[in-house]
Amino acid sequence: MDLESYSCVLCNGQAEETIEHLFLDCPFAFAAWQSNNLTVNSGIQPLQNIELPRAQINQSFFMEIIILFCWAIWMSRNNCIFKGVPPSIQGCKRIFKSEFLWLLCRAKRKYFPKIQEWIDSLL
Repeated sequence: MDLESYSCVLCNGQAEETIEHLFLDCPFAFAAWQSNNLTVNSGIQPLQNIELPRAQINQSFFMEIIILFCWAIWMSRNNCIFKGVPPSIQGCKRIFKSEFLWLLCRAKRKYFPKIQEWIDSLL
């Protein structure tokens, strides 16, 4: 796709927006992960970065958390580009929590307490 700019809007165009940058290397993304007590490391391979939060979350639904958090970062980016909403860590967390609560609609009842406990720990 040919665009006028490939700069990351979440860090004020200081870097080219690649997948690795957007979800791992961007200062906004790094701070967003940390706001949920999760650590990512820009110095390792992206797939290795899945192992870090997996160990930190230590729940069977860790992949849903990782995917939905990437979605929240993506939506924060899109809200900035298409709606003019300034990106914020709190806004990213709100998107994540809102989307994560939808997960309860499809989760097995036996997982509700652990999921609810985990999401409550974010408040």
